[in-house]
Amino acid sequence: MIVAAGGLVLSFLPLPLVAFEMRSAGAVSEVPELHAASGSELAEIESETGERPGESSVIGGDESVEPFTTIGFRLSEPLADPVYVRLIQSDGSYGEWNQLDPTDEGPDEGTAEAAGASVTTDPLFVGSATGYEVSLPSGADAEVVTVHDRMQRVSVESTSFASTTPPPFSIKRTTDWGARPVTGVATAQKLTLGVIHHTAGSNNYTAAQVPSILRGIQAFHIDGRGWTDAGYNFAVDKFGTVWEMRATSVDANAIGAHAIAFNTGSVGVAILGDYISSTAPDVAIEGAAQVFGWKLASNGVDPTGRTAFTAGSGSNLFSAGTVANLSTIVGHRETSSTSCPGRIMEQLGSMRARAGFWASQSLGGASPTGAIDSIKISGVNVVVTGWLRDEDTWDTISGVFVNRDRRVTIPSNGGSYRFVVSDVAFPGTNEVCIIGINVFGGRNQPVDCKTIVK
Repeated sequence: MIVAAGGLVLSFLPLPLVAFEMRSAGAVSEVPELHAASGSELAEIESETGERPGESSVIGGDESVEPFTTIGFRLSEPLADPVYVRLIQSDGSYGEWNQLDPTDEGPDEGTAEAAGASVTTDPLFVGSATGYEVSLPSGADAEVVTVHDRMQRVSVESTSFASTTPPPFSIKRTTDWGARPVTGVATAQKLTLGVIHHTAGSNNYTAAQVPSILRGIQAFHIDGRGWTDAGYNFAVDKFGTVWEMRATSVDANAIGAHAIAFNTGSVGVAILGDYISSTAPDVAIEGAAQVFGWKLASNGVDPTGRTAFTAGSGSNLFSAGTVANLSTIVGHRETSSTSCPGRIMEQLGSMRARAGFWASQSLGGASPTGAIDSIKISGVNVVVTGWLRDEDTWDTISGVFVNRDRRVTIPSNGGSYRFVVSDVAFPGTNEVCIIGINVFGGRNQPVDCKTIVK
């Protein structure tokens, strides 16, 4: 408040903090006129990609495009054959040909997000280019989607972890990489499955380029595919940094668009890069394990165990309603017919083991809980049944039966939380207590006591 001349009181509302940040948006345009590919052009594509396009393929391009960071193609219908593209730089030089496969990701069928979705190729991050040349199967109806970076004035808001179980590791939020604000991301009540992906494209990116790659993925998914937001919940770069991709994925069980028919109730993590012919860096596997361990443990699920997941509609491996018996962390190819995530499949064992470790870090600090369900005198003994559990582990914990000065160990019971224990009963009143033996970060805890008279 300011008092002006003449006693006039001027009140000012606080202004929001603003900044100028890079944002990305996709532009959709028609593919220029195409001509029949010559034998030499087909041979060149084959020599650079290892695959020869069909003999009836057509080629064309545009040498003058506003500088773009990512490119892909929107299709009127799925194609049986890949699309090939190469870049034209501002100096007129041509890069090598790249193969773009039709996407094998998408929202669950029947959802509002799926209603507006389009068929596309995978996107290709290019850094910066001003033109392209494309080879398409003859008769293909396609549009080009290019992603462009622009500086925009945005409101600056602080972010905090609303989740009751914050991650026990460092994670970059959507605001850290310049994500476009979105609304309407649906959430699931519970997660029971983790799905690992790779994004394909180049592995030769720098740490400084990662935010641009993420913005390119999000813009292509929104503007090219018609999705609500980026399809993946999280991404991990080759340097091991974990990034929140789809809005609310840290604070809620955001439903992604990464595994058709398996999105609702799963968390999707994509390692940035192409791992068809090589394994992913160990630090990237560790980053994915961190996310899976934390998110699954937060939902009471063992990342080293198995789950019975009911498939929705759209999978080309499971019909709708099929109950798939899966490990709680799977590769994308285990839910759909795809090559994704390449040789990361060979690293799933270590990823699951490390996820188990990060689950214990996420849950550390709980003390045992339990109850006595029944107590009775049987002959000379007092017999007690009940259950014991420690939220820091999925294994059965041990306990101690206490009756006056007598103590009997309750062994862990092969995966069941229930126990039956008996000991000699005293004449008169027997006050039996059960103590749970803590396994991590908490303390041994008396969980229940009951009396019975002999």
